[in-house]
Amino acid sequence: MFKSPLAILLCFIFSSIYAEQSEPTVEEICKQVAPGTTILYPNICDKWVRCPSSFGAEDYEEGSCVFGLYFNKDTGRCESIEDVVCPYASAETSNRCATKEDGTFLEDPDNCSGYVFCNNGKEMQSTCPYGLIFNPEQSACVYSKDYNCVVKEVVANVNPICKAVPKGILLANTNDCTKYYKCDEEDQLDSLECTEGEAYNYSTLKCVPRNEVVCHPLAPELEPELDVCGSDNNTLVGYIADKESCSAYYICVQREDGKPDRQPIHLKCQTGYFFDSNTWSCRNRVNVKCYLDRCEGMGNKYVNVIDDCASYAHCKNGVTVNNGKCKTGFFFDERSQVCTQETITYAACMP
Repeated sequence: MFKSPLAILLCFIFSSIYAEQSEPTVEEICKQVAPGTTILYPNICDKWVRCPSSFGAEDYEEGSCVFGLYFNKDTGRCESIEDVVCPYASAETSNRCATKEDGTFLEDPDNCSGYVFCNNGKEMQSTCPYGLIFNPEQSACVYSKDYNCVVKEVVANVNPICKAVPKGILLANTNDCTKYYKCDEEDQLDSLECTEGEAYNYSTLKCVPRNEVVCHPLAPELEPELDVCGSDNNTLVGYIADKESCSAYYICVQREDGKPDRQPIHLKCQTGYFFDSNTWSCRNRVNVKCYLDRCEGMGNKYVNVIDDCASYAHCKNGVTVNNGKCKTGFFFDERSQVCTQETITYAACMP
């Protein structure tokens, strides 16, 4: 049945909202935190989970707080419900009277003048007379000068993962070993990055030199740092020929600290062209003298050889397999693939 554009749009909006509000699973959270971290069980205020001792292990440990307590993810202990701000509790989902005796008075965390009366295990909202505030210590309405009321902070718009883990905890970025996350004091997930030359060590929760790092098992391997841009005593900047390919080159950028670029951009000339380090350009391969294997990119053809325009190399799958030489008085022409009496003066083969 055909749906109107409005109906389709509404379905998309509602499905997006649902996806944004869904909580991560225990397994998803434990994949990013350090092994052995204790977290609040998603969507349950009085339950906790200790993540496995190592990545891939299954030794989860679960526990529940005793009656009347919530798990405090920041202290790692079960504490009185009044002392714990549970990120999963809300006016719609949390009934504080469920654990209280009938006749108990509770403060309204959002309103100094309001209070809650417990009756048959249910909350009954009420408000003090005008000019008075509720004092939970006396279970009575008093003048504001007689009690210092502080409205509790409302937990809202927090990151789903940060709801379950302690504030300030670091989490691995499973897509990039040089980056990591941190749950801040507002339970927002901040994306951070190690300084250049370092990566995030999953086991120690620190940025360490790249050659010492233990990346998260799901993170891609780090690209090796290259030394093509020189050393600390001799930094190279600009376009540098690749020592393993006639057609490839690197772009070494100038760093503010003066150190050589360890992750230069690697590019390659189009087919039939070699990189010329003298002009910093891609030129027709016969016009560039390259001392590497000139069969690169030539499949099963023949190519001129360095310093002898009368000789040629036989290529197979882009690699030199043997050499040959034209008869006396003839030169090899890479372009026409034949020996010719016409003098060949390509830069590629001239002495």
